[in-house]
Amino acid sequence: MFARDYQNIIAQLLQSKLSGLEVRNEWAAFSGLPYQYCPKVDIAVGPFSTTPGADRINEYNNLLLSTTIKAFLEKVYACHLENIGDEYLNEIDVSPLQNLSLKNQNARCFLAFEIENKNTKKHIMGSMINAASLGRIGIGVAYNDSVMRTFLRILNYLAFLKRVEKSTYDTANFLIVTQQQLLELLEEEVLLLFKTKTFNSLKKLQTIR
Repeated sequence: MFARDYQNIIAQLLQSKLSGLEVRNEWAAFSGLPYQYCPKVDIAVGPFSTTPGADRINEYNNLLLSTTIKAFLEKVYACHLENIGDEYLNEIDVSPLQNLSLKNQNARCFLAFEIENKNTKKHIMGSMINAASLGRIGIGVAYNDSVMRTFLRILNYLAFLKRVEKSTYDTANFLIVTQQQLLELLEEEVLLLFKTKTFNSLKKLQTIR
């Protein structure tokens, strides 16, 4: 499967999973500002904070308390910890989910997904920074083992710069998953949601009868 096809499938699954929230493919974070660089996020989940002088901090905080969203993010975080593995013994700072989810308060979107396949290390670093900057939580999707190694090496590098008090960027709110992990997680969640809705519908029919 091509990465672009995968991205479209993930966007559709996210829309099913996160019903009520807007999901945008190839979201331009700062459209209409010709004097400024405008990064595009592969997949962004709203609400979107694009009105000058207004923020969605309270809305994002409330979303984090949602049972469905909390369960989903906990599973993403579990995948992240699995992928980090022993790397925490090097430089990577592994923050608790509750802490990292409150890190980027004035985010421009709720979740920012970057799917990386064959890009250069510099491009991948830019994607990581954009996801962590624009999303309350940024999620990097490694399409292959090479990208996963790059994610880990960059996280180690940025954490090292922080430890030795050099200029760096805090990516504590950036989680990493494999393309298979995210696909299986969403398929599982959407299937469960479908079963629940079907069960509730059957209960209503039995009540009517």
